Amino acid sequence: MQLLLRTLSVTFALSAMIATSGCHRDGDYGDKHDGHEAAMMSDADASKITDETVAAWQSMDGAKIDALYAPDVVGFDVSAAPLSTDRANWTKLQQGFAAMKFDHLAITQSKTQILDGDNFIFSSVGNLTSGAGSVKVLPIRCTDVYHKQADGKFLIVNEHCSSVPGTKA
Repeated sequence: MQLLLRTLSVTFALSAMIATSGCHRDGDYGDKHDGHEAAMMSDADASKITDETVAAWQSMDGAKIDALYAPDVVGFDVSAAPLSTDRANWTKLQQGFAAMKFDHLAITQSKTQILDGDNFIFSSVGNLTSGAGSVKVLPIRCTDVYHKQADGKFLIVNEHCSSVPGTKA
């Protein structure tokens, strides 16, 4: 009986060591990462960036709006159905947006999802209105993915904007 208890004790101890060794794989992690992982960004930092984005959109200044986007931006613009993967085309779409002369943007719903220190997502629903442009009201929803650039600035690398279903522009 004593031999059986000793065998069971050793078996349980070995099982516990094997089970927990799979939980601590620092060697594997270090092989795939350079050790310079970014610290998680704060909600306040992300909010500052999205507030600056909304202010640029509200400015209706084509250059300010275009400066929000990364050189390799990919996106769906509310005014053009095809996926835009060409930066020159994206700039043209942003100039077209600015030319619509919206004078007010009211964000009615938003959610920021922080992925890590270098990436976050801003999803929003809003209403654009214009007193001078040809489109007077545009209910819109957008998802913007931000990525921290080499210079430390966060730019939008992916955007998907569309009209809110069931509403008339």
